[in-house]
Amino acid sequence: MKLGYGLLLIVAVAGPLANADVNTDRYSLPSSKRYIEACGREALFLHPGVVEKQRVLHNHGDFWVRYEIQASDGPECLVLCDLADGSVIREQKLADDAF
Repeated sequence: MKLGYGLLLIVAVAGPLANADVNTDRYSLPSSKRYIEACGREALFLHPGVVEKQRVLHNHGDFWVRYEIQASDGPECLVLCDLADGSVIREQKLADDAF
């Protein structure tokens, strides 16, 4: 009987460990933010300049990131990117304040 309980204990402890989902990466982003770097590169490709603000927006399970970019040639731009697939869904140039 001792062998039976010992085997049962080993199976009970080792079973879940063998089936555990092991993440081999040091750090991985949640699926909602997987494309955040690709969105930043795409936004700067469309409107070269400096990112002044980056804001992650969330609504009912959907995530977007909004970039405010000060372009090198003057006008400021807003770029909205969908974090589900990394696509730019809206671009807007803001009015230049220089009169």
